[in-house]
Amino acid sequence: MFLLVHLSFTLIMTTTVRTRTYREIFLLKIGIPFFIGFTFLGIILDRYGFKDLSSRATKFNDFTIYVIIIGAVLLAPILEELAFRGIFTGKRYLKWITYIGISLFIVGDENYYLFPLLGVLIVLFESKSKPKSQLIRYSYFVNALLFSLMHYRISDLTHIFAYSNILGTFGLGLVLIWLVLNFGLWASILLHFCINFSLLTIGVVDYETSIVALKKVETSEFVMFYEKVSLFEKQQTINVDGFNNINSTNVSISDINKMLCPNSKLKDVYFGKFNITIQRKIGKGKQLDCQSFQELLSKSRISEE
Repeated sequence: MFLLVHLSFTLIMTTTVRTRTYREIFLLKIGIPFFIGFTFLGIILDRYGFKDLSSRATKFNDFTIYVIIIGAVLLAPILEELAFRGIFTGKRYLKWITYIGISLFIVGDENYYLFPLLGVLIVLFESKSKPKSQLIRYSYFVNALLFSLMHYRISDLTHIFAYSNILGTFGLGLVLIWLVLNFGLWASILLHFCINFSLLTIGVVDYETSIVALKKVETSEFVMFYEKVSLFEKQQTINVDGFNNINSTNVSISDINKMLCPNSKLKDVYFGKFNITIQRKIGKGKQLDCQSFQELLSKSRISEE
């Protein structure tokens, strides 16, 4: 966030005191308001219960804190900047890394609907028509849109509350392109790292300070006790008694869901680790199954806590 404040200050200075000429300053004028404005809008919507239930959000049900640290904070800034912003360094080999890298991201995430947009980017960059500079400017917006949509399946575009994050990431893409044009690829990697690290830190601190006492929910057949535990707890156990009772420690909701609902993915965000005990009520004969677990989840407020 500090770097974004510095960029905002640079934007103001360059529009008043022309001591240094920066390239494509319009990218900051559009990118910074988009990134900051829509990021805070997403935070506000989430606080009031209007959640982003796209695949980008729900995939965090399966991630451990260590995977997020290694993937999102350490690897993503390097790989994504090479793949998306390498094309703007002016180096021929990095241009081809961008073409190949974005293609691999599309295939890896199964976001095949983005191949036409990649085609537009390639046409804009490879076109021999004039004015070339104008086509390159169009490519900035296509690249930022690719970067933003890369995180979403085509079915996610029906989730209206995902658009605050989509537009915020689009704005960030423009800012990162401006950094590459004026300072080099290392600068965009550094800002990307700082933003991911800041968002992760805020999320972890918020989670760790929201750990509360044991809670209970029940249906006519089962009772479930659950409590949040630290993300950094390592010892995990899951004990199952003939699908009548489950006693588990340091597990994710996704762990239980995969066991009881192997053919169904969670449709809400249940980020975190929990101690979970599910017991069949005395005198009841129903076995614990996917439907029973989903009923218990719906009665709990785990996804909101």
